[in-house]
Amino acid sequence: MKTIKGPGLFLAQFVGPQAPFDSFGAITAWAADCGYLGVQVPSGAEALIDLDLAATSTTYCDDLQGQANGLAITELSAHIQ
Repeated sequence: MKTIKGPGLFLAQFVGPQAPFDSFGAITAWAADCGYLGVQVPSGAEALIDLDLAATSTTYCDDLQGQANGLAITELSAHIQ
């Protein structure tokens, strides 16, 4: 790997029912405003990502990246599931 996209933020610690933590677009806008360059997306957080759809649709993945507010999706995390 030639470059690392970061600093990245582990989103699972913030996901919840209240804005801006309740949707992918809102939480990535908040993270970008905090100065982060990338996010770790928890694969079990259905409010942020539909993992089954992401596995089968590049269009969905492209749309998700488009909602990332300029942040890199650095990884999908599953370690708290």
